[in-house]
Amino acid sequence: MKITFSLLIAGALTLFYPSAIISTPAQTSTPRNVNFNLVKDKRGNIIAIKNLTIDNRRYNAKFVYGTFNEIFKNSTTTLFWENQQTVQRALNAINIALNARKGATTKIGVIPRNELSNVGSGNNFMIPVALERIVRQYGKEPTENVYVNGVLSSFDEKQKTWGNYSFDGFSVTPDTPFMFVKLEPR
Repeated sequence: MKITFSLLIAGALTLFYPSAIISTPAQTSTPRNVNFNLVKDKRGNIIAIKNLTIDNRRYNAKFVYGTFNEIFKNSTTTLFWENQQTVQRALNAINIALNARKGATTKIGVIPRNELSNVGSGNNFMIPVALERIVRQYGKEPTENVYVNGVLSSFDEKQKTWGNYSFDGFSVTPDTPFMFVKLEPR
C-alpha cells in the first residue's frame, strides 16, 4: 500500500511538476548559492569579483587596465599560467558571475578617457595564459615579437550577456594597454 501511494505521488509530481523530479539544464547551469560579490567603483563600473569559485577554490578577480608588463611586472608566474583548461574554467566562472546580476552595469574596470576607443570601452577583458615569441623573416632581416596569449570575454550588446569571445590565437603585445583579469587566491 505504501509503495503504491508513493508511486502515485511521484507520478503526480512528475505530471504536474516535472522539475521536482528531473533536473533541467536551466537548473544545473546556474549556481544556487551565489556567494561572490561584485565590487563597483563610484561610477558603477565593476572593478572586482570577490569570493569567486574556480575548481572548488575561492579567488578574487580584479579588472585592471594597463599593459601586461605593468600589471604583472614581466612575470610568467601569473595564476594558472600555461594552463589553458583552468583559465577557460576561470573565464566561464567570471562570465557566470557577471551574468548573474542582470541589473549590473556592463562596464568593467576603469579605463582612462583617452584610451576608450582602443579597448572596447570596458566591454571586454582578457585572462593571460602564456607568452609566445614569434620570429618572422621580412627580407633579409628577421623580426622577433613577443605576444601575450590569453582567453577573452566580451559583452554582447544584443544578448545583454558576457560570453567567451576567445580563440587559441588571441594575443596582444606585452606593452599594449588592455583590460586584464588578475586572479588572486583567497
